[in-house]
Amino acid sequence: MKSVSIIEIQKKVEILEKELNLKDLIIEAFPDPFFILNRKGEFLKANSKAMQLLGYSFSELQKMDLIDIIPIEELSSIKSFLEEAKGGKDVKLRTEILSPKGERISVECFGKFKEDYFFITIRDLRESIKTQEEWERIKKELQEKIRERDQYVRELQIMKDLFREKVNEIEKMREEAIRLSYTDDLTGIYNHRFFIQQLALEVERQKRYPAPLSLLMIDIDYFKHYNDTNGHLAGDQALKAISLLIQRGVRQTDIVARYGGEEFSAILINATKEKALEIAERIRRGIAETNFPNEASQPNGDLTVSIGVATFSPPISTLTDLIRKADHALYRAKKAGRNRVEG
Repeated sequence: MKSVSIIEIQKKVEILEKELNLKDLIIEAFPDPFFILNRKGEFLKANSKAMQLLGYSFSELQKMDLIDIIPIEELSSIKSFLEEAKGGKDVKLRTEILSPKGERISVECFGKFKEDYFFITIRDLRESIKTQEEWERIKKELQEKIRERDQYVRELQIMKDLFREKVNEIEKMREEAIRLSYTDDLTGIYNHRFFIQQLALEVERQKRYPAPLSLLMIDIDYFKHYNDTNGHLAGDQALKAISLLIQRGVRQTDIVARYGGEEFSAILINATKEKALEIAERIRRGIAETNFPNEASQPNGDLTVSIGVATFSPPISTLTDLIRKADHALYRAKKAGRNRVEG
C-alpha cells in the first residue's frame, strides 16, 4: 500500500479548509438570517444575521435545538413545519422565537429539507408589524375623525333643521299676529282697523288712477231686540252667519269688514253706483231669505239688514266724505222702514 506523504496531507487539509471557508462565505452572503439544522433539529451553521436576530453566539447555538428558541404554544406548528419540509415541500410558517432575554420576536420562516439537512431562512416581521400597527392606529384615528366629522355634520344638519323650523314657526306666528291684528275675533272677517287702512289706500289709488269705488254700510235691523230676546250666544251666532252671507253676496275682489257692533262694511273695488246697488240688494235679499232661530219674535217678524250705498265721485273727495255719504244712505234706509237699500 502506497503511503501518503505529510505534504499531500497538508494539501488536502488546505483544500478542505478552503471549501469550508467558501461555504461560510456563501452562508454569510445570504441577505436574510439563515441557518442549517440536522435531521434532529440541532443547529449546525448560522450566518451572522441569524445570530444577531436570535441573540445567541454560534457556540451557544451549537448546544441548542430549534425547539429551544420556540415558545411552548408554537411547538406543534414548528414540528409540523419540519415534518412537511422532510416530505420534500418548500414550507413557510409565521411564528415567534425567543431571545435570550425572553423577548418574543415575530418571524416568518422559509424551510427546505435536502440530504438530511434543514435549510431555513428567517424574515424579521417586527418592523412590518410595527408599520402595520402604526397603519392600523392611523386608520383607526382616521375612522374616528371621519366618525366625528359625520357626527358633526349630522348635528349641524339637525341644528339647521331646528333653526329652519323655528324660523318657520316665527314666520307663522308673525303672519298669525298680523292676521289677528286685522281680523275680527268673533266673525273672522276684517276688523275696523283694517277697513280704515284699506279704504284709505283705495281712495288714494282712485285719485291717482281714477276708477269706480263704492262703499256699503250694513246694519242689522233691531239687533238689540234679537240679542236681548235670545241671549248673547244666539246674537253672536247671528253675527257670524250674517258676516258669511255678506261675503257670499260680494265679489271676490271686494273687502268685507266688521265696522263695529252689529254694523258691517264692504269696499267694492271698481264698482259703479249701479253695480254697488245690485250687490247691496243681493246681500239684503240673501239675509232676508235666510231662516234665523226665533226671528219671528223680531218687530218686523224677520232678521234683516239695512244697507247704505255711496260711490266715490264729486263732491266726495276724502275717505271721511265717503263714509259719511254711506252712513247717511243707511240712515235713510232705516228711516224708510228698514230691510232695504238706499244710495
